Amino acid sequence: MKTPCALAVALVWVALAFGATRAAQKRAEPRLPYTAVHDPQFISVSSATFLHDPDRVIGIMAGTLAKAYPAAILSQHGLVEDQSPSGPIAITW
Repeated sequence: MKTPCALAVALVWVALAFGATRAAQKRAEPRLPYTAVHDPQFISVSSATFLHDPDRVIGIMAGTLAKAYPAAILSQHGLVEDQSPSGPIAITW
């Protein structure tokens, strides 16, 4: 026959195990509501009046093709999937 103390320990262990199992089964909430950008549209430098000298960009250049991905936009989307002359690229911030 089990002592009351052993029974209490067994019940606590079962409760902890059941709670851990239930916690593991909960769906994880998405941390960041990022929406990736696919095949972005680009504008000319003269039209990019929202950019200023201290603003950061990630830039790529392939031959005569140059593209700039503003950090402020990247921080809102997290990922840009684009094309380069060499093939697909992914830009992240």
